[in-house]
Amino acid sequence: MGRIIVANRRGHQVVEWTNTDTEEARAQIEEAERILREARENGCLISKKVDGQHVIDRAPFDPTVEEYQIVSPIAGG
Repeated sequence: MGRIIVANRRGHQVVEWTNTDTEEARAQIEEAERILREARENGCLISKKVDGQHVIDRAPFDPTVEEYQIVSPIAGG
């Protein structure tokens, strides 16, 4: 099972998917891919967990990744 943790003003949101070959799993993976794509388009930072550590990720969505994190840019002023 994979997950995306989306950090935002309201705390965080968790989106999960399974890697089974079912219609529901395919829909979950499509939704996760859409969320990451839109986050990148909006300037968010994406990291993925590799060997227990989060590293910056610029690669296409990979449904075998254990965990992604999305952090929105901070507005300054």
